[in-house]
Amino acid sequence: MDRLAALIRSKRGNKGLRQIAAEIDGVSSSTLSRVENGKTPDMDTFLKLCDWLEISPNSLIISTLDTESPPEISELDTIVMQLRANKELDPTMAKALADMVRAAAENAAGKSNQVR
Repeated sequence: MDRLAALIRSKRGNKGLRQIAAEIDGVSSSTLSRVENGKTPDMDTFLKLCDWLEISPNSLIISTLDTESPPEISELDTIVMQLRANKELDPTMAKALADMVRAAAENAAGKSNQVR
């Protein structure tokens, strides 16, 4: 769960635990603190955190099962997390930019799969 903790810290940036807890329905600031300190959350909390992080729960589960070489965060996920963590961006603008980046990546992936 170290990866989950790192992802939460990265997305949270300079925001306080209470502010983030207010964004995630049903997850308290004390629960966030425990998870950031490496404790394993219950399944409901885990799924809520994955939803907030906009990542697949499978990517975290697989990384904990494969201790030799955990999967890296994709470039797309890194870009999205950086946008959301940027304190100079309004959260609404960060989300809009993240959505645009995802759409562009999906469009590019679709074009690369087409036969010429």
